[in-house]
Amino acid sequence: MKSGRILFMCSLVLALGIILVDRIYVVGLHKRIVLLEKERIAASNQLATAKIVQENLNHVRELVFENMEFGNQSDSGAFESRFFEFITQSVSDLKLRLVALEPSRPNTKGAQTEYSYKLVIEGDFFSFGELCAKLENSRRIITLERFSVQQLADKFSTSIVTQSFTRGITATLVLNTYRIKKRTM
Repeated sequence: MKSGRILFMCSLVLALGIILVDRIYVVGLHKRIVLLEKERIAASNQLATAKIVQENLNHVRELVFENMEFGNQSDSGAFESRFFEFITQSVSDLKLRLVALEPSRPNTKGAQTEYSYKLVIEGDFFSFGELCAKLENSRRIITLERFSVQQLADKFSTSIVTQSFTRGITATLVLNTYRIKKRTM
């Protein structure tokens, strides 16, 4: 019986020791886990910030390459064709009607060349607003110098499914886009 008591006492001391070590270790481990979680959140935020900065720098890089004229580029034909493609695609996407797109002579002042265009479109006012937003968010530097909006005559269309009453507009925009020559040193 004595060996049973000794075994019981040893088991009890061992159990108390394990509980005591567990309490001390788990509390320290919990603090360490909380600290690691804070560090993970901070690293995650820094990574997200770095990703945003990278995207912004890539956008700036695209703007520079889209709007600068480097020595190995001979003419502005590709520059203007990309602009015409952008305008026609944007007008088409917004279901506007392109009435006219008239370029003016380029105006060069030092390293900067300004290309001016007169754009006439027909459609609804909301699509005109969306077109202005597309111009603003373009990879090209495009300025909307002035515009005028006139209401078209009211149109009433009848179809088998619906009857609709639409009010359209004609918008005339003067747009400028720029090309900057890289200076050689």
